[in-house]
Amino acid sequence: MMLPPSSAKDTLTPNTDFLVKDYELKITYLTEHFSRMWTRFNYFVSLQTAVVGGTIFLHDNKPGRVLPVVGTLLALVWYVMGAEDRYLVEVYRKQVAEAADLVARALWKDQSDSYRHVGEIDETSKGIPPRISGWRLQSLSTTKLAALIPLLLTFGWLGALIFRR
Repeated sequence: MMLPPSSAKDTLTPNTDFLVKDYELKITYLTEHFSRMWTRFNYFVSLQTAVVGGTIFLHDNKPGRVLPVVGTLLALVWYVMGAEDRYLVEVYRKQVAEAADLVARALWKDQSDSYRHVGEIDETSKGIPPRISGWRLQSLSTTKLAALIPLLLTFGWLGALIFRR
């Protein structure tokens, strides 16, 4: 977080110090949650890749039933974890925004509306045109994909089980 000029820094109250530290801790917690979330995502991608490979290569052109069932169950567990991760991301982002608002009001009473906290996208991104190399759809954000990809994979495995020859 950007602190005010040094003269204002010397006048910070214990309450303001607490608010700044709280904001920093919330940012750290959100960042660490992202790390844990994508680590889990990578584990599930690896497991699903192994199950898909096994389904394709282990049955001598005769699709079995065991691996698609395992794939379905893994994808379902992955979806539950991804949906919970996504929910926690929203909670932690809200906490960061609220903490930033408190800090900004404590430090810059009249100018707190102009401060943009870590993770604020809507206002900050205004005026940045989407390009082929960089764009964002809120309805398809990266953290939503952590739950949507395994949900689609679950449906794919269920389809493979239902429509197998």
